[in-house]
Amino acid sequence: MRGTKQASSSVQKKLGRNLQELLENPHVAIPAITGPTSRGMLRRDKMKACMKEVEMVVRKRENRKWLKKRMAQKGGDMVARALAGSLMAAHEDEINTVAIFKHPVYGMASYVRRGTARPNQLVALQMHSNPILRLLAWEELARSGYYFFSWDDEFVCTGMTPETPLEWLNSCLKNSSLRFDEPEGDGAGTWTAGEGEQSVILNFDCGVEVRIGLDTLKTSKVPFLQSIVLSMSPPHLIDIAEVEVGYRPDGWPEDKEVSEDAKDAMGSVVEHWLRLEMEDSELTGRLHDAFAEECDDGLMIGRRWYSSDDRDSFLSDLQGGALEKDAISAVLDVIEGGIRVDAGGEGHWLSSDLIRMEDGSTHTLLNAVWGKHGMDVLENLFDLTGEAAEDAFDKQLSRGKAFGSFLRKVDEQQSGARLLRRFPWEEDALPAPLDFADSLVKKARADGLGTTTGMARKAKGDSNLAMGWAWLSSHGKGEGEAWHFDPDIRDWGGDWVPSLEVLWAASEAVAESGDTEAYVEAMENLRKATGTMQELPDA
Repeated sequence: MRGTKQASSSVQKKLGRNLQELLENPHVAIPAITGPTSRGMLRRDKMKACMKEVEMVVRKRENRKWLKKRMAQKGGDMVARALAGSLMAAHEDEINTVAIFKHPVYGMASYVRRGTARPNQLVALQMHSNPILRLLAWEELARSGYYFFSWDDEFVCTGMTPETPLEWLNSCLKNSSLRFDEPEGDGAGTWTAGEGEQSVILNFDCGVEVRIGLDTLKTSKVPFLQSIVLSMSPPHLIDIAEVEVGYRPDGWPEDKEVSEDAKDAMGSVVEHWLRLEMEDSELTGRLHDAFAEECDDGLMIGRRWYSSDDRDSFLSDLQGGALEKDAISAVLDVIEGGIRVDAGGEGHWLSSDLIRMEDGSTHTLLNAVWGKHGMDVLENLFDLTGEAAEDAFDKQLSRGKAFGSFLRKVDEQQSGARLLRRFPWEEDALPAPLDFADSLVKKARADGLGTTTGMARKAKGDSNLAMGWAWLSSHGKGEGEAWHFDPDIRDWGGDWVPSLEVLWAASEAVAESGDTEAYVEAMENLRKATGTMQELPDA
């Protein structure tokens, strides 16, 4: 038959021992009742009705004819039917063929199929030596509101009241995947696994407090809760334990209160954990998400929180270059509301003022806010406005290039523009050849002296050519470039070299600090040296 196999010698011995013990002492697989099994006269006492039929089977356990008839009945209590079938199997001399029970949580076990009882009930009674498997026979009653606890050789039903047996909880904690520091005495008191304030605390009605460090919990290879809930039915740990959550993100001040909304949200997460709806390793991350969703302000990278006043620490911990961090600082100056940047780099705008990043990449944050605050970055960081700013903004928005290279390129372009704006006169504001001298100085300061050689050589007009010769001579390049200039031009421009050298020296203060006083004075001296009649315009 499908689902059956030839019983090995070890399986025969184990089932033989269990069945013989069940025949001699059927109560070994039946829970002791320690609490009320009814909530009132108006409701049927299912546990009492079940036990009445079970006891009938116990009394008839030597009557094979009666057992054979009872195990095949379609009506009556299902546990009693499974017990009759199991006792009938116990009377057999040999067990040659066994059925296989498979379950995603309880694993695999062999049992003898007799009668019409359900496989889980037959397994539970025939494998009564297993504290977890023996609960399976009583699942229907557990769904009806009865509580069962199983450990070692003990098996109890506390009725319809979920009262935690102290001995059961002690056994579960000792045999769990965590190593606890135990209280002295009978086991009542605080059981601790792991240290630190990041913890989850379970308070049981039997006087036991279980305090577990989240770091310890997430490194456990075997789920901690499984070692407890699988030995109770229904597996609702939330019915017997009150929960306290001691989670705070790294960096959260000790004296800063956690909002009630955050506490409630984290409590809800722990309730899902107690229902086995998440793995132990997920708990810390889910607690952090619940906390962050109720956090109204600050800055956050991963699971570390920063005060809005501690922007320097936040920027320091980001991964990215100095310009990218400056750009983020510019965003923080103008952003309204908050944003969460998920692990994929997608931004989700928030109604709170929290800036939350799943990772610490400057690129992901800038990419998320660029559409809304890119123009602010260009203006506040680079003084870039108008069409030039719109062009740079649109290109970065459409291409999504790495922000490091993009910002460096803008900075390079704007550094020259910012430098030129420090000089006192706009282009073509001065009379010739002073305007050409001013252009040579600005070009050299912005792009380097080497870029001015061709400019000086190709000047238009004699006076500008003479100024070009004076420029080259003042920088020691006259000898190599002399053949480009007529002798008369060289004679004319040679007289201007001293004044041009003074102008170049004065331009250093303009480039570094914007101080134009010496530069204006030097330009006036150059005007006189060149014989320019037109007065200098106001600087």
